[in-house]
Amino acid sequence: MPVRVVFFDWGGTLNRTWSDDGRPPAEFWQAILARHRVRLDPVAVRHALEETDRELDARIYEYLGRTPEFWHLYDDRVLDRLGLRDEREVLAPALERSFREAARGELYPDSVPTLTELRGRGLTLGIISNNNDELLEVLRYHRLHRFFETVTYSQEVGAEKPDRRVFDLALTRAHCTPHEAVYVGNSWEADYLGARGVGMRAIWLNRLRVPPPAPCESVSELREVTALLSR
Repeated sequence: MPVRVVFFDWGGTLNRTWSDDGRPPAEFWQAILARHRVRLDPVAVRHALEETDRELDARIYEYLGRTPEFWHLYDDRVLDRLGLRDEREVLAPALERSFREAARGELYPDSVPTLTELRGRGLTLGIISNNNDELLEVLRYHRLHRFFETVTYSQEVGAEKPDRRVFDLALTRAHCTPHEAVYVGNSWEADYLGARGVGMRAIWLNRLRVPPPAPCESVSELREVTALLSR
């Protein structure tokens, strides 16, 4: 059955953000705090984030359509745990601004050329991402929304890849069967195994060219995807 739809992951695949570079969240927080002359023990910052993650991570699904409220709650909890309640009026807006800018990231150089070529071939494109509704704003910021017929993200599903519900919703929206779709992503478990688990053809984006955990179809650059789809 011919391929009609090509789905892409977002972070680490089309776009690079601070977290895709392997930078620990605690380090990012410390850099923001240091700009406001607040210096804390790195261990304390890491523990505050870990405790807040355990408390709030699953609740982001409840904030669909109002994600900024979730991040406001999250930052408040962390600042409380760090004993920075009095500095909140200054630090909270700074954190919000810094994370919003960091979430935009930067496009990989091969992203737009690859999307342009695939669209030129008449293929339908979509995104499947472990993300929240702020992804829609980021796509508009990068002017990439014009490429994609569908955008599916974990927050609206209430589950994260490799959970098949995320992939199933994307396939339903694209009006295609798994055998008519290809998925490209940089995470072995979430992307490659997740897509294979629902019967889609999967291409692992292995930019670091590390040995794969198992034999698979892979590329080291996005532009190689177009050649694979020509075979």
